Amino acid sequence: MRHEDYKQLLALEALGALDEGERRTLEEHLPSCAECRAELRELSDASASLAYTVAPVMPPTALRVRVLESVRAVVDPSKALVDPSEAFDAARNTPAAIGESTRRSAATETDARRLLGRFSLWQLLTGRPSLGFGAAFAALAIVILGVATLSLWGRAAALGREVARLSEKLTNAQSELGAQREQLASARDVDEFLATPGARIAQLAGKPAAPQARAMLAYDRSTGRAVMIASGLPPAPAGHAYQLWLIADNKPLPGGTFKTDAEGRARMSDRLPAGINSPTFAVTLERDGGESAPKGDMYLLGSAS
Repeated sequence: MRHEDYKQLLALEALGALDEGERRTLEEHLPSCAECRAELRELSDASASLAYTVAPVMPPTALRVRVLESVRAVVDPSKALVDPSEAFDAARNTPAAIGESTRRSAATETDARRLLGRFSLWQLLTGRPSLGFGAAFAALAIVILGVATLSLWGRAAALGREVARLSEKLTNAQSELGAQREQLASARDVDEFLATPGARIAQLAGKPAAPQARAMLAYDRSTGRAVMIASGLPPAPAGHAYQLWLIADNKPLPGGTFKTDAEGRARMSDRLPAGINSPTFAVTLERDGGESAPKGDMYLLGSAS
């Protein structure tokens, strides 16, 4: 049998309308089919509930009266002493009446089997308002749960984006704070350095290669220690770096190299030749590692006061 044929037997089994052969066939199928077992349980529950959905109907009182009057009309006068109600009960128990009743019962069972063969679970539910209401309530609950789940997903996504934005903002703030602390440390270093007796200050101005560039350089002639803070310098190309020079007697003496940050700022400490009374300082762009003599363009120039 096809699976659909088994499913048609489920409704009849729920009402106890299967014959012995059909019941055995269905019972052999059920252990191997979870879907049919679940549907049979639902149909059995629905079938058990149908008895409570139909109110008992009492036969009309006039019906018994009419039947008794009909019996009296045809009864033999010699049998007038017979109780009409006994005649009515006897008439119901005659072979003809019993046969007719049997035929009607068989026809009713056949019609019921045909009707139930066309029934689906949804038709049974809609046939009983309480079951239909329960199914509608369950469907509504599922819809509400789905909407709530989608709403929570949307809120979670929005919160995730907000957390990412705040995290990025915090990272930027930490970077700015680090840069400010570095600048503060540089300023304190320069202040302490300027407090030494032999310190001299040089203001370096930008040259045509970077007219907006500026730098302040502190130089201790007794030790040769130098500290420079620069700004406005363009980023050094790949493979290149800025180099500091001390010019004495028109002879440039090489210093260290440095690179700027993304905003064109730089700070460097260096050790230059000591004992120079009126030094001049320059910054050029050279290859990484520096040169022994300037070869690149000059970006800054200034003399110590």
